[in-house]
Amino acid sequence: MKIKKFFRGLIFNKYDEFASEMGFQDWKTAYDNTFFIFRIPEDAQWNATELPNRSWAVWNDEGQPPYPFQVFTTWEEAIIFLRNLFEQENYEDHYWEPEGFEPGENVFIKPPNNYKKDD
Repeated sequence: MKIKKFFRGLIFNKYDEFASEMGFQDWKTAYDNTFFIFRIPEDAQWNATELPNRSWAVWNDEGQPPYPFQVFTTWEEAIIFLRNLFEQENYEDHYWEPEGFEPGENVFIKPPNNYKKDD
């Protein structure tokens, strides 16, 4: 049991470190401000996180935290970057599922809404 708790602590410490690099107190707060954007086959994804200063960090969860991320001043810049990346990689359309929007809603017009998250 102690070994399991030890490894769990190591993993969460890495997520807290990642959150801190983005300007958050802890991973829970960062996670609450993070939106799934699209899937990367086989088991990874790209995300966008609204930072405390209202800019946006985009990152994928390949590998281990802390993950590298890129910061954009606006949601529009972040989502255009992600869409261009998605198209360059030629992913299947059904992998593109930005969270925080109603089905069919234009994701390029306004930022995602926390009340529309898929928790």
